This record gives sequence, structure tokens and C-alpha cells, in this order.
Amino acid sequence: MTSHSQSPTDEETEVDEGTLKFSPRVKFIAITVDELLLVPVVIALAYFFAPEILVPVTVLMIVGAAVFVAVKYRLIYDSLRDGPHPLHTVEGMRGIVIDDVSQVSGKIKVGSEIWDARCDGAEITKGVEVVILSLDGLKVRVRPTDGSE
Repeated sequence: MTSHSQSPTDEETEVDEGTLKFSPRVKFIAITVDELLLVPVVIALAYFFAPEILVPVTVLMIVGAAVFVAVKYRLIYDSLRDGPHPLHTVEGMRGIVIDDVSQVSGKIKVGSEIWDARCDGAEITKGVEVVILSLDGLKVRVRPTDGSE
């Protein structure tokens, strides 16, 4: 009789094409645990060097750590989720060529942003509307719009 239940680690991690991906909860714990390790260190220092203030220091450290974790959670938890990043969503956007685009250089303007651009075909001249095909580092690959899109 085999059990098909998943272990807790299976729920927290996912292997995708040889890349290990962690859940936002695991990421949050990993980036918070080192700060929380300071709490027992400070309490131990208070115990050895100032035992008369041990209780207030302990209360202050525990309350402070709880507030710290709550605030940090609210501020950064959403950013730990995997998913499209604003830079990865430029495909399909349209822009205007502001510096002739060739296979080696060029610039386009998309909204208020200026991007380095490259094209695969013939040079695209200034003023032509282009559509972004892909993002390659901080450069975009573009082609002229054909008016039917």
C-alpha cells in the first residue's frame, strides 16, 4: 500500500527544468531568519551583562521582532511571488523609433521610456512605429508594425 500524500517540502518547492523554485513563504523565512537570530543574542547579552534589565529587554526584543516580521511581511511578501515582472511584459507593446534601428544599434520610445533596440531585418528609420517582439537583457527586438495589428 503506497501513500500518495505529498511531504511538506514537496508543497514548498517545485522543480522546473532543473531549476529549484521556492514558495514565497520559504523565501520570506530564508531572508528573515538571520535578523531574528539577533533576538536570543541580545537577550543572552542582557542576561550576562545587565541581568537587572533582562525582563524589559526580553519583552522589548520579542515585541520588536514581532512588529518587524509583520511590517516586513506586508512590505515585501508580494514581491517574492514568481510571475511576470514589469520588465518581462514589454512584448507586444508599440513604440516609435527615435534613433535608426539596425541589427547592432538603435533606440525606440515606448510611452515615456527609451529602450535600446535591435531588429532582425532591414534598418528601421526614425519615426516608424514598431512592435516589441522580445526582451534580450536590456535591449528589445522589434519589427515595424504593418498597420493591420
